[in-house]
Amino acid sequence: MSLQTEIAEYRKQHADGFVVVSGDAVAGWVSSLDNAAGWQPGCVAIAPNGCEWVAAGGNDYDGATAWETRQ
Repeated sequence: MSLQTEIAEYRKQHADGFVVVSGDAVAGWVSSLDNAAGWQPGCVAIAPNGCEWVAAGGNDYDGATAWETRQ
């Protein structure tokens, strides 16, 4: 299954919120981006409208420190 297909399947189950991708696989879903520490740096959160944020700062053990808009 392609990554785009996985994202579409998550989106069917969770119309609102963000699908979170880690590497080349869907890692989960969140309703808001208020807890960057719950994700490793480099994870990408995709909103229903296609906007993307990247978990930045921090480290793999403690998690990211913030979500930054991806250009």
